[in-house]
Amino acid sequence: MFGADKKYLTISINDGVIKVAQAASSGSLEKVARTSFTATPGGDEAGKELKSLLASFDRKAAVICVIPANAATAKNIEVPSSDPEEIKSIINLQASRHTPYSREEVLISYINLGLNAAGNTRLLLTIVHRDMVKERISVLERAGLDVQHILFAPESQARFYAKALNLKKEAPPVGIIDFSLNAASYIVISKGTLLFVRHIPVGIKAIMEGADAPAKLQDEFKKSMEAFTQEDGSEAPASYLVTTAHEAVSGILPVLTESLKVEFKVNAFTGFVKGSGDARKKLQSQFADDSFLDVVAPASSAAKCEINLMPEEMILKKTVERQSKEASRSGVAAVIIMVLVGGMIMSNIYFKDTYLNKNLREEFAPQKAQVEKLEAQMYKIKLVRGYIKDRMVSLDVIHELYRITPNTIYLNSIVTDEEGTVTIDGISGSMSDVFSYVKSLDDSSMFKEAKTKSTSVKKDNGKDVAAFEIEFKLNSYKDPSTLTGTEAGGPAA
Repeated sequence: MFGADKKYLTISINDGVIKVAQAASSGSLEKVARTSFTATPGGDEAGKELKSLLASFDRKAAVICVIPANAATAKNIEVPSSDPEEIKSIINLQASRHTPYSREEVLISYINLGLNAAGNTRLLLTIVHRDMVKERISVLERAGLDVQHILFAPESQARFYAKALNLKKEAPPVGIIDFSLNAASYIVISKGTLLFVRHIPVGIKAIMEGADAPAKLQDEFKKSMEAFTQEDGSEAPASYLVTTAHEAVSGILPVLTESLKVEFKVNAFTGFVKGSGDARKKLQSQFADDSFLDVVAPASSAAKCEINLMPEEMILKKTVERQSKEASRSGVAAVIIMVLVGGMIMSNIYFKDTYLNKNLREEFAPQKAQVEKLEAQMYKIKLVRGYIKDRMVSLDVIHELYRITPNTIYLNSIVTDEEGTVTIDGISGSMSDVFSYVKSLDDSSMFKEAKTKSTSVKKDNGKDVAAFEIEFKLNSYKDPSTLTGTEAGGPAA
């Protein structure tokens, strides 16, 4: 999924600030930029600001959208299973216990932290509101970008430092404090990945402006360490690495060290960044009041990130698009092979026919075996052509459904059985739209015998919607028992 040295465009939209970094998966940083906006994250202004900001960036690079710590709920939980499918089922049921929203309103993902002494699987469960993710996707789409990955910023940051510090799996947990412009993240790394994260609403700007910042930070760090001890069951780290070398941060650390009895050491992420000297200088001068670790880290750590916050419908859409491209490439390759084989056969036929006409026809007229061999080869070509044609049926069905389905109807699944029967289920804004949809399916030249199997009314995002299941057949399907020998693929009698 990720190339050995693939180029990425990483974008963060948070607290009225847009940050962008262009980097390679090898860790080489090329460009960074930042801008501010005053409207809501999903508004037009954010999209316009981002589009203007991207003027000098490579828009062909794979796009990563990062979700910050303050936009998600992260909880350490245990589940009584080690089977991946069972784990998914369990956390689907447990997700609603950790958020006031319904399961349909949130996106969930997790990091597998391994088995504990009791044989249970330890997970870092991450929950985000679906609308919050969609707002950010909308901003990127307005700027003309196609989002490839949606990652959780703290996981990328944890993996970045685990690699930079060359932490071994058996190493004790390490604490990381990432100070950005408007907030800070309390992060604990264990076994090379994120073990715990807590958002702290005090950033470099507040430290520079507020005299009460030390007291607030002391209280927040204390709460964070207590929360870690409660969730993980072990003592919080006694020392922490600070990712930002800002003078305001450096000045406040001795006060925190004395009050909390823990060690804080500045080990800025910029010291581990490779690549463009201009980009590094920009981080250390123009953007010294902010941490760009959330957009710099994902490029080099994306291949190992486990948390995926991409909405299911976008994953399905991208899967269909990828399969369509693969099918097209396979079709083109098959046609090329067929043309080459046909060319070789025709060349062989031409030269053999010429030779026979000029030299051997009269002497070797009854060479029937050669003719039968050529007929067999042509029969194989017909089989290949028929195979290619049959492979395109599924794509034709999806294309026809896309043409017929109105914007008021959302399809959840499409299933085709061996007898040419297609079953679809989904939801609609009204029941009348469902019946109109059945008629449209029946009127299609590709489908027949469309009928409604079931309908019901349910809640979706607080609104009444019509849920339905429709069944129809493909016009192109033929019962194998009724086919003639040639229709079934055999040679003519």
